Amino acid sequence: MIRILLKCSRMSTCTDTPNLDARKTPWKSMWICNAVCFMTGVQLSIFFTSMWPYLNELDSTADLDFFGWTIASYSIGTTISTSLFGFWNQKAMSTKQPASFGNLMMALGNLLYGLLPSINGANKWLMLLARFVVGLGSGHLCVLRTYAATASVPRDRAKALSICIGSYVFGLSVGPALQALFTPLGPKGFQIGIIFINMYTLPAFLMLFVSVISIILLCSVFTENYSGILRSNKSESSFGIVIPKFDRIAAAICIYLWFTMQSIGINIEVMASPLTIAMYNWNNQQAVLYNGIIQSISCSINVICYFALGCTCLQHCDKRPMILFGLTCFTAYHLINLPWPFYREHLDFIKIASNSSIEDTIDSGGCFQQYQWCLYTTRVPFYLYSFAATVLFGLAFPFLASPVGTLFSEVLGPRSQGIMQGIFEFFASSARFLAPLISTALFKKSGYLWPMLGQLTLLFIGIAMIFIFRKKLVPLQLKPEIGVPAKYKSGTFYRL
Repeated sequence: MIRILLKCSRMSTCTDTPNLDARKTPWKSMWICNAVCFMTGVQLSIFFTSMWPYLNELDSTADLDFFGWTIASYSIGTTISTSLFGFWNQKAMSTKQPASFGNLMMALGNLLYGLLPSINGANKWLMLLARFVVGLGSGHLCVLRTYAATASVPRDRAKALSICIGSYVFGLSVGPALQALFTPLGPKGFQIGIIFINMYTLPAFLMLFVSVISIILLCSVFTENYSGILRSNKSESSFGIVIPKFDRIAAAICIYLWFTMQSIGINIEVMASPLTIAMYNWNNQQAVLYNGIIQSISCSINVICYFALGCTCLQHCDKRPMILFGLTCFTAYHLINLPWPFYREHLDFIKIASNSSIEDTIDSGGCFQQYQWCLYTTRVPFYLYSFAATVLFGLAFPFLASPVGTLFSEVLGPRSQGIMQGIFEFFASSARFLAPLISTALFKKSGYLWPMLGQLTLLFIGIAMIFIFRKKLVPLQLKPEIGVPAKYKSGTFYRL
Protein backbone atom coordinates (compact mmCIF):
# COMPACT_ATOMS: atom_id res chain seq x y z
CA MET A 1 0.00 0.00 0.00
CA ILE A 2 1.39 3.39 -1.01
CA ARG A 3 -0.10 6.67 0.17
CA ILE A 4 1.02 10.13 -0.85
CA LEU A 5 0.82 12.86 1.79
CA LEU A 6 0.26 16.24 0.21
CA LYS A 7 0.06 17.94 3.60
CA CYS A 8 2.33 17.53 6.54
CA SER A 9 -0.30 18.14 9.20
CA ARG A 10 -1.20 14.46 9.48
CA MET A 11 2.35 13.42 10.34
CA SER A 12 3.67 13.46 13.87
CA THR A 13 6.98 14.84 12.71
CA CYS A 14 5.43 18.13 11.79
CA THR A 15 3.08 18.56 14.73
CA ASP A 16 4.62 16.66 17.61
CA THR A 17 8.35 17.18 17.27
CA PRO A 18 8.28 20.84 18.37
CA ASN A 19 6.37 19.80 21.51
CA LEU A 20 8.88 17.00 22.09
CA ASP A 21 11.77 19.44 21.81
CA ALA A 22 10.04 21.78 24.25
CA ARG A 23 10.00 19.16 26.99
CA LYS A 24 12.71 18.72 29.59
CA THR A 25 14.69 15.63 30.50
CA PRO A 26 14.01 14.55 34.13
CA TRP A 27 17.66 14.61 35.18
CA LYS A 28 16.99 13.74 38.82
CA SER A 29 15.49 10.37 37.91
CA MET A 30 18.11 9.93 35.18
CA TRP A 31 20.95 10.23 37.71
CA ILE A 32 19.27 7.68 39.98
CA CYS A 33 18.96 5.39 36.96
CA ASN A 34 22.67 5.92 36.22
CA ALA A 35 23.60 5.12 39.82
CA VAL A 36 21.68 1.83 39.70
CA CYS A 37 23.31 0.98 36.34
CA PHE A 38 26.72 1.60 37.88
CA MET A 39 25.98 -0.65 40.85
CA THR A 40 24.67 -3.37 38.52
CA GLY A 41 27.91 -3.24 36.53
CA VAL A 42 29.98 -3.56 39.70
CA GLN A 43 28.00 -6.65 40.74
CA LEU A 44 28.70 -8.30 37.40
CA SER A 45 32.47 -7.87 37.43
CA ILE A 46 33.60 -7.66 41.06
CA PHE A 47 34.06 -11.42 41.41
CA PHE A 48 35.77 -12.18 38.10
CA THR A 49 39.37 -11.86 39.30
CA SER A 50 38.69 -13.69 42.57
CA MET A 51 36.14 -16.31 41.54
CA TRP A 52 38.66 -18.82 40.18
CA PRO A 53 40.84 -18.93 43.33
CA TYR A 54 37.67 -18.82 45.51
CA LEU A 55 36.25 -21.80 43.63
CA ASN A 56 39.53 -23.69 44.00
CA GLU A 57 39.58 -23.16 47.76
CA LEU A 58 35.94 -24.20 48.16
CA ASP A 59 36.27 -27.33 46.04
CA SER A 60 39.58 -28.62 44.69
CA THR A 61 37.74 -30.89 42.22
CA ALA A 62 36.43 -27.87 40.26
CA ASP A 63 38.39 -27.49 37.02
CA LEU A 64 38.59 -24.71 34.45
CA ASP A 65 35.65 -26.13 32.50
CA PHE A 66 33.40 -25.91 35.55
CA PHE A 67 34.68 -22.38 36.15
CA GLY A 68 33.53 -21.52 32.63
CA TRP A 69 30.06 -22.83 33.44
CA THR A 70 30.02 -20.89 36.70
CA ILE A 71 30.78 -17.68 34.82
CA ALA A 72 28.25 -18.59 32.13
CA SER A 73 25.50 -19.30 34.68
CA TYR A 74 25.26 -15.56 35.38
CA SER A 75 24.70 -14.86 31.70
CA ILE A 76 22.27 -17.75 31.31
CA GLY A 77 20.16 -16.14 34.01
CA THR A 78 20.40 -12.75 32.32
CA THR A 79 19.53 -14.25 28.93
CA ILE A 80 16.39 -15.82 30.38
CA SER A 81 15.22 -12.74 32.27
CA THR A 82 16.16 -9.83 30.03
CA SER A 83 13.37 -10.32 27.47
CA LEU A 84 10.86 -10.88 30.29
CA PHE A 85 11.93 -7.65 31.98
CA GLY A 86 11.70 -5.82 28.64
CA PHE A 87 8.18 -7.15 28.05
CA TRP A 88 7.17 -6.23 31.61
CA ASN A 89 8.52 -2.71 31.12
CA GLN A 90 6.79 -2.09 27.79
CA LYS A 91 3.41 -3.49 28.79
CA ALA A 92 3.27 -1.90 32.24
CA MET A 93 5.18 1.28 31.22
CA SER A 94 6.98 0.90 34.53
CA THR A 95 10.69 1.06 35.32
CA LYS A 96 10.47 1.04 39.10
CA GLN A 97 8.76 -2.34 39.55
CA PRO A 98 10.95 -4.59 37.34
CA ALA A 99 14.17 -2.82 38.40
CA SER A 100 13.35 -3.23 42.11
CA PHE A 101 12.47 -6.90 41.64
CA GLY A 102 15.72 -7.48 39.75
CA ASN A 103 17.78 -5.93 42.54
CA LEU A 104 15.99 -8.11 45.10
CA MET A 105 17.05 -11.23 43.21
CA MET A 106 20.63 -9.96 42.97
CA ALA A 107 20.66 -9.41 46.74
CA LEU A 108 19.58 -13.02 47.37
CA GLY A 109 22.23 -14.38 44.99
CA ASN A 110 25.01 -12.34 46.59
CA LEU A 111 23.93 -13.48 50.06
CA LEU A 112 24.26 -17.12 49.02
CA TYR A 113 27.67 -16.42 47.42
CA GLY A 114 28.98 -14.90 50.64
CA LEU A 115 27.70 -17.77 52.80
CA LEU A 116 29.34 -20.54 50.74
CA PRO A 117 32.23 -21.23 53.18
CA SER A 118 29.65 -21.74 55.95
CA ILE A 119 27.85 -24.44 53.97
CA ASN A 120 29.23 -27.96 53.95
CA GLY A 121 28.95 -29.86 50.68
CA ALA A 122 28.14 -29.05 47.04
CA ASN A 123 29.93 -25.69 47.29
CA LYS A 124 30.80 -25.48 43.62
CA TRP A 125 27.20 -26.15 42.60
CA LEU A 126 25.90 -23.61 45.09
CA MET A 127 28.32 -21.04 43.67
CA LEU A 128 26.93 -21.76 40.22
CA LEU A 129 23.38 -21.34 41.59
CA ALA A 130 24.30 -18.07 43.32
CA ARG A 131 25.66 -16.56 40.10
CA PHE A 132 22.62 -17.80 38.18
CA VAL A 133 20.25 -16.03 40.59
CA VAL A 134 22.29 -12.81 40.38
CA GLY A 135 22.14 -13.12 36.59
CA LEU A 136 18.36 -13.47 36.66
CA GLY A 137 18.15 -10.24 38.62
CA SER A 138 20.57 -8.31 36.42
CA GLY A 139 18.22 -8.68 33.46
CA HIS A 140 16.60 -5.47 34.74
CA LEU A 141 19.47 -3.56 33.11
CA CYS A 142 17.55 -3.38 29.83
CA VAL A 143 14.73 -1.62 31.71
CA LEU A 144 17.11 1.07 32.96
CA ARG A 145 18.58 1.58 29.49
CA THR A 146 15.08 1.85 28.05
CA TYR A 147 14.24 4.53 30.58
CA ALA A 148 17.34 6.53 29.65
CA ALA A 149 16.32 6.35 25.98
CA THR A 150 12.64 7.20 26.45
CA ALA A 151 12.87 9.72 29.30
CA SER A 152 15.42 11.95 27.55
CA VAL A 153 14.34 14.47 24.92
CA PRO A 154 16.10 14.35 21.52
CA ARG A 155 18.61 17.11 22.27
CA ASP A 156 19.72 15.31 25.47
CA ARG A 157 19.48 11.71 24.30
CA ALA A 158 23.13 11.28 23.31
CA LYS A 159 24.24 12.71 26.65
CA ALA A 160 21.73 10.66 28.64
CA LEU A 161 22.59 7.36 26.97
CA SER A 162 26.33 8.02 27.03
CA ILE A 163 26.19 8.57 30.78
CA CYS A 164 23.80 5.63 31.34
CA ILE A 165 25.85 3.13 29.35
CA GLY A 166 29.03 4.70 30.66
CA SER A 167 27.83 4.23 34.22
CA TYR A 168 27.27 0.52 33.62
CA VAL A 169 30.61 -0.05 31.84
CA PHE A 170 32.32 2.09 34.48
CA GLY A 171 30.83 -0.29 37.04
CA LEU A 172 32.29 -3.21 35.07
CA SER A 173 35.70 -1.54 35.30
CA VAL A 174 35.40 -0.66 38.99
CA GLY A 175 34.40 -4.18 40.08
CA PRO A 176 37.85 -5.85 39.86
CA ALA A 177 39.51 -2.74 41.30
CA LEU A 178 37.10 -2.82 44.25
CA GLN A 179 37.83 -6.51 44.75
CA ALA A 180 41.55 -5.67 44.98
CA LEU A 181 40.87 -3.51 48.06
CA PHE A 182 39.88 -6.62 50.01
CA THR A 183 43.07 -8.59 49.29
CA PRO A 184 44.69 -7.55 52.63
CA LEU A 185 42.09 -9.76 54.35
CA GLY A 186 43.62 -12.75 52.59
CA PRO A 187 41.87 -16.05 51.83
CA LYS A 188 41.61 -16.95 55.55
CA GLY A 189 40.29 -13.68 57.01
CA PHE A 190 38.36 -14.05 60.24
CA GLN A 191 35.10 -15.54 61.46
CA ILE A 192 32.00 -14.04 63.09
CA GLY A 193 29.85 -16.86 64.40
CA ILE A 194 29.30 -19.19 61.45
CA ILE A 195 30.04 -16.46 58.88
CA PHE A 196 33.50 -16.33 57.29
CA ILE A 197 34.81 -12.86 56.39
CA ASN A 198 37.68 -12.88 53.89
CA MET A 199 38.80 -11.39 50.58
CA TYR A 200 36.22 -13.50 48.74
CA THR A 201 33.11 -13.21 50.92
CA LEU A 202 33.19 -9.59 52.13
CA PRO A 203 32.65 -8.18 48.59
CA ALA A 204 29.54 -10.38 48.31
CA PHE A 205 28.09 -8.94 51.52
CA LEU A 206 28.94 -5.45 50.25
CA MET A 207 27.03 -6.19 47.02
CA LEU A 208 24.06 -7.33 49.13
CA PHE A 209 24.09 -3.89 50.77
CA VAL A 210 24.43 -2.22 47.35
CA SER A 211 21.32 -4.02 46.05
CA VAL A 212 19.32 -2.89 49.08
CA ILE A 213 20.45 0.71 48.49
CA SER A 214 19.33 0.43 44.84
CA ILE A 215 15.87 -0.78 45.88
CA ILE A 216 15.50 2.06 48.38
CA LEU A 217 16.48 4.64 45.75
CA LEU A 218 14.07 3.22 43.18
CA CYS A 219 11.12 2.97 45.58
CA SER A 220 11.53 6.25 47.47
CA VAL A 221 13.26 8.82 45.25
CA PHE A 222 12.91 7.66 41.64
CA THR A 223 10.05 9.26 39.66
CA GLU A 224 9.17 8.03 36.17
CA ASN A 225 8.72 10.67 33.47
CA TYR A 226 8.82 9.58 29.81
CA SER A 227 9.59 12.90 28.15
CA GLY A 228 11.23 11.41 25.06
CA ILE A 229 8.40 9.43 23.46
CA LEU A 230 5.64 10.77 21.26
CA ARG A 231 2.95 8.43 22.39
CA SER A 232 2.05 5.82 24.94
CA ASN A 233 0.87 2.29 24.18
CA LYS A 234 -2.73 3.44 24.48
CA SER A 235 -2.42 5.68 21.44
CA GLU A 236 -0.33 3.45 19.18
CA SER A 237 -3.33 2.64 17.05
CA SER A 238 -4.03 6.28 16.51
CA PHE A 239 -3.22 7.54 13.02
CA GLY A 240 -2.81 11.06 14.37
CA ILE A 241 0.69 10.25 15.53
CA VAL A 242 2.84 8.51 12.94
CA ILE A 243 6.35 7.19 13.56
CA PRO A 244 8.23 5.52 10.68
CA LYS A 245 9.45 1.95 10.97
CA PHE A 246 13.07 1.69 12.03
CA ASP A 247 15.79 0.24 9.80
CA ARG A 248 16.17 -3.40 10.83
CA ILE A 249 19.62 -3.76 9.27
CA ALA A 250 20.95 -0.81 11.27
CA ALA A 251 19.39 -2.19 14.45
CA ALA A 252 20.87 -5.64 13.76
CA ILE A 253 24.36 -4.17 13.26
CA CYS A 254 24.10 -2.30 16.57
CA ILE A 255 23.05 -5.54 18.28
CA TYR A 256 25.99 -7.39 16.70
CA LEU A 257 28.47 -4.73 17.82
CA TRP A 258 27.05 -4.84 21.35
CA PHE A 259 27.31 -8.65 21.26
CA THR A 260 30.96 -8.37 20.18
CA MET A 261 31.84 -5.86 22.89
CA GLN A 262 30.22 -7.95 25.62
CA SER A 263 31.97 -11.06 24.33
CA ILE A 264 35.35 -9.33 24.50
CA GLY A 265 34.67 -7.82 27.90
CA ILE A 266 33.61 -11.07 29.54
CA ASN A 267 36.47 -12.97 27.89
CA ILE A 268 39.10 -10.63 29.28
CA GLU A 269 37.56 -10.53 32.74
CA VAL A 270 37.13 -14.31 32.91
CA MET A 271 40.59 -15.09 31.53
CA ALA A 272 42.48 -12.36 33.40
CA SER A 273 43.33 -14.47 36.46
CA PRO A 274 44.16 -17.84 34.82
CA LEU A 275 46.00 -16.05 31.98
CA THR A 276 48.21 -13.89 34.19
CA ILE A 277 48.83 -16.76 36.62
CA ALA A 278 50.10 -18.84 33.69
CA MET A 279 51.89 -16.05 31.85
CA TYR A 280 53.59 -14.11 34.67
CA ASN A 281 53.78 -16.76 37.44
CA TRP A 282 51.50 -14.77 39.77
CA ASN A 283 49.93 -16.62 42.69
CA ASN A 284 46.23 -16.26 43.51
CA GLN A 285 46.58 -13.21 45.74
CA GLN A 286 48.93 -11.43 43.33
CA ALA A 287 46.57 -12.12 40.40
CA VAL A 288 43.64 -10.54 42.26
CA LEU A 289 45.70 -7.53 43.38
CA TYR A 290 47.62 -6.79 40.16
CA ASN A 291 44.63 -7.33 37.87
CA GLY A 292 42.69 -5.02 40.16
CA ILE A 293 45.37 -2.33 39.77
CA ILE A 294 45.31 -2.74 35.98
CA GLN A 295 41.52 -2.40 36.02
CA SER A 296 41.77 0.71 38.21
CA ILE A 297 44.00 2.46 35.68
CA SER A 298 41.75 1.40 32.82
CA CYS A 299 38.77 2.60 34.86
CA SER A 300 40.30 6.06 35.25
CA ILE A 301 40.68 6.36 31.48
CA ASN A 302 37.08 5.15 31.10
CA VAL A 303 35.80 7.94 33.34
CA ILE A 304 37.60 10.63 31.36
CA CYS A 305 36.34 9.25 28.04
CA TYR A 306 32.72 8.88 29.17
CA PHE A 307 32.76 12.42 30.53
CA ALA A 308 34.08 13.64 27.18
CA LEU A 309 31.47 11.68 25.23
CA GLY A 310 28.55 12.72 27.42
CA CYS A 311 29.36 16.28 28.44
CA THR A 312 31.32 17.87 25.58
CA CYS A 313 30.69 18.58 21.91
CA LEU A 314 31.54 14.93 21.16
CA GLN A 315 27.98 13.99 22.16
CA HIS A 316 26.74 15.64 18.95
CA CYS A 317 29.39 14.13 16.64
CA ASP A 318 28.90 11.32 14.14
CA LYS A 319 28.83 8.02 16.02
CA ARG A 320 30.34 5.93 13.21
CA PRO A 321 33.96 7.18 13.45
CA MET A 322 33.81 6.69 17.23
CA ILE A 323 32.66 3.10 16.77
CA LEU A 324 35.48 2.45 14.31
CA PHE A 325 37.99 3.90 16.76
CA GLY A 326 36.70 1.64 19.55
CA LEU A 327 36.86 -1.44 17.30
CA THR A 328 40.40 -0.49 16.27
CA CYS A 329 41.54 -0.24 19.89
CA PHE A 330 40.07 -3.67 20.65
CA THR A 331 41.78 -5.08 17.55
CA ALA A 332 45.14 -3.63 18.62
CA TYR A 333 44.71 -5.20 22.07
CA HIS A 334 44.21 -8.68 20.64
CA LEU A 335 47.04 -8.34 18.11
CA ILE A 336 49.46 -7.34 20.87
CA ASN A 337 48.44 -10.29 23.04
CA LEU A 338 48.90 -12.97 20.42
CA PRO A 339 51.83 -15.31 21.26
CA TRP A 340 54.02 -14.03 18.43
CA PRO A 341 57.17 -16.09 17.73
CA PHE A 342 59.35 -12.98 18.06
CA TYR A 343 58.43 -12.70 21.76
CA ARG A 344 61.53 -14.22 23.33
CA GLU A 345 60.41 -15.66 26.67
CA HIS A 346 58.48 -18.91 27.16
CA LEU A 347 56.09 -19.89 29.93
CA ASP A 348 57.01 -21.76 33.11
CA PHE A 349 55.24 -24.57 34.92
CA ILE A 350 54.04 -24.26 38.53
CA LYS A 351 56.75 -24.97 41.06
CA ILE A 352 55.66 -27.83 43.30
CA ALA A 353 56.70 -27.65 46.96
CA SER A 354 59.27 -30.22 48.10
CA ASN A 355 56.86 -31.75 50.61
CA SER A 356 53.88 -31.87 48.22
CA SER A 357 52.86 -33.43 44.92
CA ILE A 358 49.93 -31.08 44.28
CA GLU A 359 50.04 -28.12 41.90
CA ASP A 360 48.79 -25.17 43.92
CA THR A 361 48.58 -21.55 42.78
CA ILE A 362 48.08 -20.24 46.31
CA ASP A 363 51.84 -19.87 46.74
CA SER A 364 53.27 -20.16 43.22
CA GLY A 365 51.96 -19.25 39.79
CA GLY A 366 52.68 -20.69 36.36
CA CYS A 367 51.24 -23.28 34.00
CA PHE A 368 49.64 -26.50 35.13
CA GLN A 369 51.44 -29.61 33.90
CA GLN A 370 48.35 -30.63 31.91
CA TYR A 371 48.73 -27.50 29.74
CA GLN A 372 51.04 -28.91 27.07
CA TRP A 373 50.74 -25.72 25.04
CA CYS A 374 52.93 -24.01 27.64
CA LEU A 375 55.92 -25.84 26.15
CA TYR A 376 55.80 -23.82 22.94
CA THR A 377 53.76 -20.69 23.81
CA THR A 378 55.63 -17.43 24.17
CA ARG A 379 55.09 -14.91 26.95
CA VAL A 380 53.70 -11.50 26.01
CA PRO A 381 56.06 -8.86 27.45
CA PHE A 382 54.43 -7.44 30.57
CA TYR A 383 54.84 -3.82 29.49
CA LEU A 384 52.88 -4.57 26.30
CA TYR A 385 50.20 -6.51 28.17
CA SER A 386 49.78 -3.77 30.78
CA PHE A 387 49.65 -1.04 28.09
CA ALA A 388 47.00 -2.93 26.13
CA ALA A 389 44.93 -3.78 29.23
CA THR A 390 44.98 -0.21 30.55
CA VAL A 391 45.24 2.33 27.71
CA LEU A 392 43.68 0.39 24.84
CA PHE A 393 40.88 -1.02 26.98
CA GLY A 394 40.39 2.34 28.65
CA LEU A 395 39.75 3.88 25.23
CA ALA A 396 37.98 0.98 23.51
CA PHE A 397 35.06 0.41 25.86
CA PRO A 398 33.70 3.98 26.03
CA PHE A 399 34.25 4.67 22.32
CA LEU A 400 32.30 1.53 21.42
CA ALA A 401 29.72 1.16 24.20
CA SER A 402 28.50 4.74 24.31
CA PRO A 403 28.03 5.43 20.56
CA VAL A 404 26.57 1.97 19.85
CA GLY A 405 24.01 2.25 22.65
CA THR A 406 23.11 5.79 21.63
CA LEU A 407 22.89 4.94 17.94
CA PHE A 408 20.65 1.94 18.65
CA SER A 409 18.20 4.16 20.52
CA GLU A 410 18.30 6.79 17.76
CA VAL A 411 17.71 4.14 15.09
CA LEU A 412 14.57 3.00 16.95
CA GLY A 413 13.26 6.55 17.31
CA PRO A 414 10.96 8.15 19.94
CA ARG A 415 8.81 5.07 20.58
CA SER A 416 8.49 2.64 23.48
CA GLN A 417 11.69 0.60 23.36
CA GLY A 418 11.28 -1.94 26.16
CA ILE A 419 11.06 -5.04 23.96
CA MET A 420 13.82 -3.97 21.54
CA GLN A 421 16.12 -3.00 24.40
CA GLY A 422 15.34 -6.40 25.88
CA ILE A 423 16.43 -8.05 22.63
CA PHE A 424 19.53 -5.82 22.63
CA GLU A 425 20.46 -7.05 26.09
CA PHE A 426 19.43 -10.64 25.25
CA PHE A 427 22.20 -10.91 22.67
CA ALA A 428 24.66 -9.27 25.05
CA SER A 429 23.75 -11.85 27.68
CA SER A 430 24.13 -14.60 25.09
CA ALA A 431 27.66 -13.38 24.43
CA ARG A 432 28.44 -13.38 28.14
CA PHE A 433 27.03 -16.92 28.31
CA LEU A 434 28.79 -18.43 25.29
CA ALA A 435 32.16 -16.66 25.43
CA PRO A 436 33.36 -18.05 28.81
CA LEU A 437 32.49 -21.62 27.82
CA ILE A 438 34.30 -21.40 24.50
CA SER A 439 37.29 -19.44 25.79
CA THR A 440 37.96 -21.56 28.88
CA ALA A 441 37.73 -24.75 26.79
CA LEU A 442 40.11 -23.34 24.17
CA PHE A 443 42.46 -21.96 26.82
CA LYS A 444 42.67 -25.33 28.53
CA LYS A 445 43.48 -27.18 25.30
CA SER A 446 45.50 -24.69 23.25
CA GLY A 447 46.31 -21.62 25.35
CA TYR A 448 45.27 -18.07 24.59
CA LEU A 449 46.00 -18.11 20.84
CA TRP A 450 42.62 -19.35 19.64
CA PRO A 451 40.49 -17.29 22.04
CA MET A 452 42.32 -14.19 20.76
CA LEU A 453 41.84 -15.20 17.11
CA GLY A 454 38.13 -15.83 17.71
CA GLN A 455 37.67 -12.33 19.11
CA LEU A 456 39.66 -10.83 16.23
CA THR A 457 37.28 -12.51 13.77
CA LEU A 458 34.28 -10.86 15.44
CA LEU A 459 36.05 -7.49 15.34
CA PHE A 460 36.96 -7.73 11.65
CA ILE A 461 33.35 -8.59 10.78
CA GLY A 462 32.17 -5.58 12.79
CA ILE A 463 34.59 -3.22 11.04
CA ALA A 464 33.47 -4.54 7.65
CA MET A 465 29.81 -3.94 8.56
CA ILE A 466 30.51 -0.32 9.47
CA PHE A 467 32.01 0.35 6.03
CA ILE A 468 29.45 -1.65 4.02
CA PHE A 469 26.31 -0.31 5.75
CA ARG A 470 27.64 3.12 6.67
CA LYS A 471 24.67 4.99 5.14
CA LYS A 472 22.14 2.97 7.14
CA LEU A 473 23.75 3.68 10.52
CA VAL A 474 21.95 6.98 11.09
CA PRO A 475 19.15 8.13 13.45
CA LEU A 476 15.55 7.53 12.41
CA GLN A 477 14.22 10.43 10.34
CA LEU A 478 10.79 11.45 11.63
CA LYS A 479 10.32 13.84 8.74
CA PRO A 480 11.15 12.03 5.48
CA GLU A 481 12.90 13.91 2.71
CA ILE A 482 10.76 15.09 -0.19
CA GLY A 483 10.14 12.26 -2.65
CA VAL A 484 11.81 9.63 -0.47
CA PRO A 485 9.56 6.69 0.56
CA ALA A 486 9.14 6.05 4.28
CA LYS A 487 7.63 2.85 5.69
CA TYR A 488 4.92 3.12 8.35
CA LYS A 489 2.53 0.58 9.86
CA SER A 490 -0.24 1.82 7.58
CA GLY A 491 1.87 1.58 4.42
CA THR A 492 4.56 3.46 2.51
CA PHE A 493 4.29 7.26 2.41
CA TYR A 494 5.82 9.93 0.23
CA ARG A 495 6.21 13.54 1.28
CA LEU A 496 5.72 16.02 -1.55
